[in-house]
Amino acid sequence: MTDKGLAKFGDSLINFLYSLALTEFLGKPTGDRVPNASLAIALDLAGLSRNLRRMDKHAKGDYAEALIAEAWLKGLITEREAVEIIKANLSEEVLDFSKKKEAIGKALAPLLKVIAERITSSRA
Repeated sequence: MTDKGLAKFGDSLINFLYSLALTEFLGKPTGDRVPNASLAIALDLAGLSRNLRRMDKHAKGDYAEALIAEAWLKGLITEREAVEIIKANLSEEVLDFSKKKEAIGKALAPLLKVIAERITSSRA
């Protein structure tokens, strides 16, 4: 699978994981998309964007989505664990339009950090 393929799969996967975490957080069924801006924020907060300075938000989003897909496909993280990490870091700010992108980024940063550590360990 190419990086583009990983990113496309990761896009669907992170939207599903986020929607499930949000559903559990709110206590009612819902669905939402994760914007590239939120993924870029998450990469920054997780300390993973140092080598990505020349990438725009879209490219950073693709990079984050590919990381998530790779980790899941290699069995380095389960859906349940990912949902629990996201849910534990959600706040009511996800309901405020002006704070939503940042709030999603804050909720996803710990997940990306865990994933990056596990991918690095698996490659060693």
